[in-house]
Amino acid sequence: MLKIEYNHTDYAELLSDFAQYFDCAVVDNLLVLPPHIGNGYMKLVEMPNGLQGIISNYTVHQDILFKRNKINRDFFTLRFDEVIMSEKPVDGEVDGLPDINQIRSAVFLGSAKFEWLFLTTNGTQVKGVNIFFSKDWLEHFLAVESVGDLIKKYLSLKMSAFNYEPMDMEYKRILGEIVNTEQHFMYGSMVVQNRIMLMLERFFTRIYYKMSDIHFDVKLTNDDINSVKKIAHELLKDFSVEPVGINKLAKMAAMSPSKLKISFKEIFGMPIYQYYQKHRMNRAKAMLLSRKYSVKEVGLELGYNNLSNFAKAFKKSFDQLPSDLLGRY
Repeated sequence: MLKIEYNHTDYAELLSDFAQYFDCAVVDNLLVLPPHIGNGYMKLVEMPNGLQGIISNYTVHQDILFKRNKINRDFFTLRFDEVIMSEKPVDGEVDGLPDINQIRSAVFLGSAKFEWLFLTTNGTQVKGVNIFFSKDWLEHFLAVESVGDLIKKYLSLKMSAFNYEPMDMEYKRILGEIVNTEQHFMYGSMVVQNRIMLMLERFFTRIYYKMSDIHFDVKLTNDDINSVKKIAHELLKDFSVEPVGINKLAKMAAMSPSKLKISFKEIFGMPIYQYYQKHRMNRAKAMLLSRKYSVKEVGLELGYNNLSNFAKAFKKSFDQLPSDLLGRY
């Protein structure tokens, strides 16, 4: 399996780095995959408003793990991915088309402050648009929107709890227009830029309506929010030891235990120790996929003296055993 690690904050540099891994070149912002890697392309789009995007339309010929390492800077990636998995279902294909269960389509907003993994197995097809922007760009973009302050507060609270969400038919239609636009067409680049901005604007509009639907109303002060974020950092700094108890965490946050529990769930969308366990298991999966550690080493590193308990926790999170993950790759 080819493993690609990066932490770039510039998509031109990222595409150049990918080219080195693939042993090919970027020409006119276009990276065409060489035959030993796959077929298709990744294309850099430089937007007039300072945004950068990468359009992907390719099929891989080997297993590739893309890993974005976290950095302590305020950058974000908005991803629109449609992935057709290489594994065929038991019933096979119908009329030459992939089974619907093989198709994974999702929208995801991620922060560069968190690690991110994307695994493509041999034969997997990928169509997508990635949009990369800084916190400054986002501040400027939302400053001209009447609901900008509400959206910024929502993102500030929910960012670390963001997960993939299904891509609806309208997103798929726009994505199809982007990847199918002929670049030699006179207005091809203009069409692509227009559609990328449409996806971006639609994403934030949907956040606004989501806030309206759930009557989003955060009553915490900024001091409370910062205190809870410090508690989250404390929880995740060392998985090899038992997590700090709720009473000690409450003292660190200068809150009562009940207020800390309520505040934490309001910000991160889940209870304190569920949040801890989610990140603990994500760390386990990342270590296993790196193929640098055995199941035993991962379990011990994450504080499991009983490997049976580690296996049960991993299966509960990912519906497969740690050994299954290693055996597959």
